[in-house]
Amino acid sequence: MRAEFKPSVEKMVRAFNRAGRYAPGIRSPFSACPDDEEARRLRDDLVAGYRGRVLEDVFCGREVACPSGTCYVIESESPMSLDGRDPDRAAAALLGDLTLVRGIGEATRRRLEERGCRTIIDLADHPLYCRDAARLLDSIAGGDTCELVEEIARRRRRSDPLLLEASRFHAPEEFVFLDIETLGLSSRPIILIGLARVSGGSIAVRQYLSRSAEEEEAVLAAVLPDLEAEGTAFVTFNGRAFDVPYIRDRLACHGIPAYLAVPHFDVLHFARRRWKDLLPSCRLDALETGVLGVARADDVPSRMVPEFYETYRRTGNPGPLVPVVEHNRQDIVSLARLFALLRGDGGGGAAPGRDRPGRGGGAENVALKSQGAEKILPPYRAKPER
Repeated sequence: MRAEFKPSVEKMVRAFNRAGRYAPGIRSPFSACPDDEEARRLRDDLVAGYRGRVLEDVFCGREVACPSGTCYVIESESPMSLDGRDPDRAAAALLGDLTLVRGIGEATRRRLEERGCRTIIDLADHPLYCRDAARLLDSIAGGDTCELVEEIARRRRRSDPLLLEASRFHAPEEFVFLDIETLGLSSRPIILIGLARVSGGSIAVRQYLSRSAEEEEAVLAAVLPDLEAEGTAFVTFNGRAFDVPYIRDRLACHGIPAYLAVPHFDVLHFARRRWKDLLPSCRLDALETGVLGVARADDVPSRMVPEFYETYRRTGNPGPLVPVVEHNRQDIVSLARLFALLRGDGGGGAAPGRDRPGRGGGAENVALKSQGAEKILPPYRAKPER
């Protein structure tokens, strides 16, 4: 075992809470895994360190039952805030953009404004644009973000900042921050679905874990009420292309009827628009370091999640699952913080006591050097070498 893989017993013990269980966010003494071979060494180290322990003894969670079977839910909280619902601000932003009405481009907008048409309301009696204006006015008056999101995306792009303004029709607790871990890129089981909601100054994360491939149906059935709750809006990172279609596919595979036609805010599109010229990549890990000032250690690459899970299934050893669960949890927390920052919320999603990221136009944290990054170190540890 290499030198950096020799934590002291004192540091190892601090990786667990007083009950001896995995506790998200506690610091560990290990350095990050730069490549697959390093990740495999970590996997083997975890197998050795967790030998003789069972999953339920490691994770602070509970078993949940539904008609489809049982699965395991892991719960955690972190400090987090979002600005409250502000339908007046959202409506003002939308009403002031005449180009949302079909047939109106920039040149037509300028001509209409010269004639005194400043808002969509002013088009209510226009002989050419009244019908589309009326439809938009109904959606805005009703706060129908599902229709508004699709209309803005059709007229503009899915990265348009107006979509973020439309999100203010929702209260913070209505956003479901969603991320999944799977055994492949298509038609393979989902092993972990992470959901989070923000309320009361914290983000509550619930992670539904399949302890075996047979529990996937129970996981899907257990999360469905959250996904279809009234007023829900999804917030994901590339979830429009991957996570949500994947969930739909797996629901259909198990014959579970689902609607899932809710407003969807994909942070990847907004992040690319804002930071693509400032960062070498807009992958989530690059945004964490360059924008949020976060650097992970002992993280398992997404492409290796199936390998870590298979090791757990083959050996029954829960160790390889720990970085998978932590990876998913940190993805969700970072997703929520980026969403808050992109919206320009008061705290930028930062935990109390931290500086707000993104002040001064949101560029001062970009391209942060690694030594200046806040370390998010997972809490799992193996026994030190004797």
